[in-house]
Amino acid sequence: MKNTLFLALIVFVVGSCTRYEPSLKYKYEVNPHYSWGYAEYYGAYYSDYKNTNNVLSLSLFSDSLKVNDGNLSGLGQYLYIEDIFIPADSIILPEGKYEASESGKPFTFYPGRKFPVDDYKIDVGAFLYYIEKNKSFTAMKQVSRGSFTVKITDSKHTITCDFVLSDSSNVTGSFTSELPHFDMSTQPASAPRHKLKIVQ
Repeated sequence: MKNTLFLALIVFVVGSCTRYEPSLKYKYEVNPHYSWGYAEYYGAYYSDYKNTNNVLSLSLFSDSLKVNDGNLSGLGQYLYIEDIFIPADSIILPEGKYEASESGKPFTFYPGRKFPVDDYKIDVGAFLYYIEKNKSFTAMKQVSRGSFTVKITDSKHTITCDFVLSDSSNVTGSFTSELPHFDMSTQPASAPRHKLKIVQ
Protein backbone atom coordinates (compact mmCIF):
# COMPACT_ATOMS: atom_id res chain seq x y z
CA MET A 1 0.00 0.00 0.00
CA LYS A 2 2.81 2.40 0.92
CA ASN A 3 4.60 1.62 -2.35
CA THR A 4 1.43 2.33 -4.33
CA LEU A 5 0.89 5.71 -2.62
CA PHE A 6 4.57 6.61 -3.05
CA LEU A 7 4.44 5.75 -6.78
CA ALA A 8 1.23 7.75 -7.23
CA LEU A 9 2.86 10.75 -5.51
CA ILE A 10 5.89 10.59 -7.82
CA VAL A 11 3.67 10.41 -10.92
CA PHE A 12 1.67 13.42 -9.69
CA VAL A 13 4.81 15.50 -8.97
CA VAL A 14 6.45 14.65 -12.30
CA GLY A 15 3.21 15.30 -14.19
CA SER A 16 2.77 18.63 -12.44
CA CYS A 17 6.29 19.74 -13.32
CA THR A 18 5.82 18.82 -16.97
CA ARG A 19 2.40 20.44 -17.19
CA TYR A 20 3.39 23.83 -15.78
CA GLU A 21 6.86 24.18 -17.27
CA PRO A 22 6.84 27.35 -19.39
CA SER A 23 7.35 26.92 -23.13
CA LEU A 24 10.16 29.18 -24.31
CA LYS A 25 9.82 30.38 -27.90
CA TYR A 26 11.79 33.25 -29.36
CA LYS A 27 9.61 35.93 -30.93
CA TYR A 28 10.83 37.61 -34.08
CA GLU A 29 9.55 40.96 -35.32
CA VAL A 30 6.57 40.19 -37.59
CA ASN A 31 5.95 43.67 -38.99
CA PRO A 32 9.35 45.20 -39.73
CA HIS A 33 9.94 48.59 -41.26
CA TYR A 34 12.68 48.56 -43.88
CA SER A 35 14.35 51.96 -43.95
CA TRP A 36 16.60 51.52 -46.97
CA GLY A 37 17.27 49.21 -49.87
CA TYR A 38 18.08 48.87 -53.55
CA ALA A 39 17.13 46.92 -56.66
CA GLU A 40 19.42 45.28 -59.22
CA TYR A 41 18.32 45.04 -62.85
CA TYR A 42 19.41 41.93 -64.79
CA GLY A 43 17.47 42.36 -68.04
CA ALA A 44 16.14 39.21 -69.75
CA TYR A 45 18.17 36.98 -67.45
CA TYR A 46 16.29 33.81 -68.44
CA SER A 47 16.17 34.40 -72.19
CA ASP A 48 18.10 31.15 -72.75
CA TYR A 49 15.08 29.41 -71.22
CA LYS A 50 12.68 31.22 -73.59
CA ASN A 51 11.53 33.70 -70.95
CA THR A 52 12.01 37.23 -72.31
CA ASN A 53 10.61 39.02 -69.24
CA ASN A 54 13.08 41.22 -67.41
CA VAL A 55 14.33 40.30 -63.97
CA LEU A 56 15.16 42.35 -60.88
CA SER A 57 16.43 41.45 -57.45
CA LEU A 58 15.35 43.43 -54.40
CA SER A 59 17.18 43.98 -51.10
CA LEU A 60 15.51 45.75 -48.16
CA PHE A 61 17.13 46.44 -44.78
CA SER A 62 16.21 47.46 -41.25
CA ASP A 63 17.67 50.76 -40.07
CA SER A 64 20.69 49.44 -38.16
CA LEU A 65 21.99 47.16 -40.92
CA LYS A 66 25.00 48.36 -42.91
CA VAL A 67 26.74 47.07 -46.03
CA ASN A 68 30.48 47.42 -46.50
CA ASP A 69 32.46 45.65 -49.26
CA GLY A 70 29.76 43.01 -49.70
CA ASN A 71 29.50 42.33 -45.96
CA LEU A 72 26.28 42.93 -44.01
CA SER A 73 26.64 43.92 -40.36
CA GLY A 74 24.37 45.15 -37.58
CA LEU A 75 21.07 43.85 -36.20
CA GLY A 76 17.65 43.62 -37.79
CA GLN A 77 15.96 42.08 -40.80
CA TYR A 78 17.18 41.72 -44.35
CA LEU A 79 14.69 40.81 -47.09
CA TYR A 80 16.22 39.45 -50.28
CA ILE A 81 14.14 38.53 -53.33
CA GLU A 82 16.38 37.15 -56.05
CA ASP A 83 14.01 36.82 -59.03
CA ILE A 84 11.27 39.41 -59.55
CA PHE A 85 9.79 39.18 -63.04
CA ILE A 86 8.73 42.44 -64.71
CA PRO A 87 7.45 43.20 -68.23
CA ALA A 88 10.00 43.22 -71.06
CA ASP A 89 9.58 46.99 -71.49
CA SER A 90 10.37 47.79 -67.82
CA ILE A 91 13.78 48.48 -66.33
CA ILE A 92 12.70 49.56 -62.83
CA LEU A 93 10.39 47.92 -60.32
CA PRO A 94 6.97 49.06 -61.60
CA GLU A 95 3.78 49.57 -59.64
CA GLY A 96 1.64 46.51 -59.08
CA LYS A 97 1.02 43.46 -56.93
CA TYR A 98 3.63 40.70 -57.11
CA GLU A 99 2.67 37.12 -56.22
CA ALA A 100 4.98 34.26 -55.22
CA SER A 101 5.05 31.91 -58.20
CA GLU A 102 7.40 29.76 -60.26
CA SER A 103 5.64 30.73 -63.51
CA GLY A 104 8.13 33.42 -64.54
CA LYS A 105 5.27 35.71 -65.57
CA PRO A 106 5.39 39.49 -65.03
CA PHE A 107 4.45 40.63 -61.52
CA THR A 108 5.58 37.39 -59.89
CA PHE A 109 8.60 36.55 -57.77
CA TYR A 110 10.29 33.23 -57.21
CA PRO A 111 9.56 31.75 -53.76
CA GLY A 112 12.48 30.69 -51.59
CA ARG A 113 13.62 27.10 -51.80
CA LYS A 114 16.64 24.81 -51.92
CA PHE A 115 17.67 24.11 -55.51
CA PRO A 116 19.69 20.94 -56.13
CA VAL A 117 23.01 21.44 -57.91
CA ASP A 118 25.11 18.29 -58.29
CA ASP A 119 25.56 16.86 -54.77
CA TYR A 120 24.44 19.91 -52.80
CA LYS A 121 21.62 22.47 -52.65
CA ILE A 122 21.76 26.22 -53.03
CA ASP A 123 19.32 28.85 -51.76
CA VAL A 124 17.28 30.51 -54.51
CA GLY A 125 14.31 32.84 -54.59
CA ALA A 126 13.05 34.94 -51.67
CA PHE A 127 14.46 34.86 -48.14
CA LEU A 128 14.12 36.77 -44.90
CA TYR A 129 17.21 36.98 -42.70
CA TYR A 130 16.79 37.65 -38.97
CA ILE A 131 20.05 39.00 -37.57
CA GLU A 132 19.70 39.00 -33.79
CA LYS A 133 21.86 40.15 -30.87
CA ASN A 134 21.93 36.58 -29.58
CA LYS A 135 23.63 34.77 -32.45
CA SER A 136 21.85 31.51 -31.64
CA PHE A 137 18.58 33.16 -32.76
CA THR A 138 19.96 34.51 -36.03
CA ALA A 139 18.08 32.68 -38.78
CA MET A 140 17.26 32.59 -42.46
CA LYS A 141 13.75 31.62 -43.50
CA GLN A 142 12.33 31.07 -46.96
CA VAL A 143 9.44 33.18 -48.22
CA SER A 144 7.20 30.34 -49.36
CA ARG A 145 3.98 32.13 -50.27
CA GLY A 146 2.40 35.55 -50.31
CA SER A 147 2.77 38.84 -52.13
CA PHE A 148 4.10 42.38 -52.04
CA THR A 149 2.61 45.55 -53.49
CA VAL A 150 4.51 48.46 -55.05
CA LYS A 151 3.32 52.06 -55.40
CA ILE A 152 5.40 54.97 -56.69
CA THR A 153 4.78 58.55 -55.57
CA ASP A 154 7.13 61.49 -56.17
CA SER A 155 10.04 59.16 -57.08
CA LYS A 156 9.60 57.15 -53.88
CA HIS A 157 8.70 53.46 -53.84
CA THR A 158 6.25 52.23 -51.20
CA ILE A 159 6.45 48.48 -50.77
CA THR A 160 4.12 46.54 -48.48
CA CYS A 161 4.70 42.83 -47.86
CA ASP A 162 2.42 39.99 -46.82
CA PHE A 163 4.40 36.76 -46.65
CA VAL A 164 4.11 33.21 -45.32
CA LEU A 165 7.51 31.81 -44.35
CA SER A 166 8.83 28.27 -44.49
CA ASP A 167 7.94 27.70 -40.83
CA SER A 168 4.30 28.75 -41.60
CA SER A 169 4.67 32.06 -39.74
CA ASN A 170 3.15 35.22 -41.22
CA VAL A 171 5.24 38.33 -41.76
CA THR A 172 4.20 41.73 -43.04
CA GLY A 173 6.55 44.65 -43.59
CA SER A 174 6.83 48.04 -45.22
CA PHE A 175 9.28 50.31 -47.02
CA THR A 176 8.87 53.91 -48.24
CA SER A 177 11.85 55.70 -49.72
CA GLU A 178 13.78 56.23 -52.92
CA LEU A 179 14.87 52.87 -54.32
CA PRO A 180 18.19 53.04 -56.19
CA HIS A 181 18.42 50.69 -59.18
CA PHE A 182 21.74 49.28 -60.33
CA ASP A 183 22.18 47.99 -63.88
CA MET A 184 23.65 44.49 -63.76
CA SER A 185 22.41 43.51 -67.22
CA THR A 186 25.85 43.77 -68.82
CA GLN A 187 27.13 40.83 -66.78
CA PRO A 188 27.08 37.41 -68.45
CA ALA A 189 24.04 35.34 -67.46
CA SER A 190 26.41 32.64 -66.20
CA ALA A 191 28.00 35.04 -63.68
CA PRO A 192 26.87 34.44 -60.08
CA ARG A 193 24.60 37.14 -58.72
CA HIS A 194 25.83 39.30 -55.90
CA LYS A 195 24.79 38.07 -52.45
CA LEU A 196 25.76 39.70 -49.20
CA LYS A 197 27.82 37.93 -46.57
CA ILE A 198 26.41 38.32 -43.07
CA VAL A 199 29.03 39.26 -40.47
CA GLN A 200 28.30 39.11 -36.73
